[in-house]
Amino acid sequence: MKKTFIVVFALLLALPVLCQAGSVSSRYDVTFGGFVKMDVGWSSQSNNADPAFAARKSGDNYSVFSDEFSNTFMTGGESRFNFLVKGPDLWGAKTTAFIEGDFRGTTTGNAHGGFQLRHAFMKLQWPGMSELMIGQNWQQWGMPYYGAMIGANDFAYNLKGIRTPQMAFRYFFNKEFNAMFGITSATDWAGATRQQDNYSRSNWPGLMGEIAYHTDRCGKIGPHNLKFALGGYYGQERPWSVDDYNIANYAADRLNTWIAAFRYSVPIIPEKQGNKQMALLLNGNFFLGQNAAGNNWMAPGTSMGSYQRNPANNGDWQAPTLFGLYTQATWWLTNALQLNGMYGYLRYNYSQWARGSFDDATAAGAARRNVISMQQTYAINLLWDANQAIRFGIQWLTEFTQYGGKNAVGGTGLGVADGNGQIDQYRFAAWYFF
Repeated sequence: MKKTFIVVFALLLALPVLCQAGSVSSRYDVTFGGFVKMDVGWSSQSNNADPAFAARKSGDNYSVFSDEFSNTFMTGGESRFNFLVKGPDLWGAKTTAFIEGDFRGTTTGNAHGGFQLRHAFMKLQWPGMSELMIGQNWQQWGMPYYGAMIGANDFAYNLKGIRTPQMAFRYFFNKEFNAMFGITSATDWAGATRQQDNYSRSNWPGLMGEIAYHTDRCGKIGPHNLKFALGGYYGQERPWSVDDYNIANYAADRLNTWIAAFRYSVPIIPEKQGNKQMALLLNGNFFLGQNAAGNNWMAPGTSMGSYQRNPANNGDWQAPTLFGLYTQATWWLTNALQLNGMYGYLRYNYSQWARGSFDDATAAGAARRNVISMQQTYAINLLWDANQAIRFGIQWLTEFTQYGGKNAVGGTGLGVADGNGQIDQYRFAAWYFF
């Protein structure tokens, strides 16, 4: 009798646990994945693990704090996990959903280590014909096909890619040619205004499109084959201002925001019988456009937007044009060890007035001298896949930033800070994929 009572009591204790386990199951096919990542590094300037730009150099009789001190860092915040769901067919299409998050905290207002959403999208795929993607995902145009950077912000200003809410339809004419058209958020979905700014108030969604060519005729290296694509984005901004009588001018003109981009992937030396040893891949992009601040296409801090000429006199609004590129050469020394060389360039075409004359001692003039007019980055890294789960990487990166002009910002002294900055970074990373 006593043994029977103990067994019944144990089953009663286990029942709530079994019920909770059942509540998190799915009637569909669910795959759990992600990785644990650890970063360790040193920067020549006092900055965090993922600097978007270099601080100004100290000038004569003027010390810039960030330039006077170097900095070490360690973080596991880039670790992430995801769920892939395969559900029932709809209208003859295979349906899937994907959701992923990491712990960088940059889109939530939390400190590094706070959980944040990366991807949340669904797909309907008609095999060999077309696909419809709805949700938050990487932009579907312009970004490099393969980025071997170690840091999350490395080369972010070279149209490396952003995650944005969107709806995109891609049609496959055949196995080699396809075209995409869709709409996307007109502004930064994670910004402090939560999509209430001059870009969203223009009432224009972001329009995007791309024409692409993919083929295995020239061989491949893993998933990387010959790819070419021409695409772009178009939206509008509706800035407003106050006039000479401090009366709001809500009927401001609309400004165009657009980017055109060409991306490519070329297996110069393809793999042989599935072995990547001595294979060589070249890939990257070229782009030009204007008014890139809406979605932070070139990363926060380096996505320069519109400005008002002579705002004291209710001047007109202008937006700088931009152009740039990213290129990466990847050489597999062995099937598991790759050497990557990377280069990125970005230039904004500001007028002399927009960059701010050094003779202009006003606050507005100082702000104009603080705009970023050029970014340039070089990097080399080694990535080693020790086995299917563990990867190690080591990287050297140097980044140059050119500002509108010399300025007395970011430090102290009787002089001014330099108009340029440079940061060198050495980084080690380890991943465990699951």
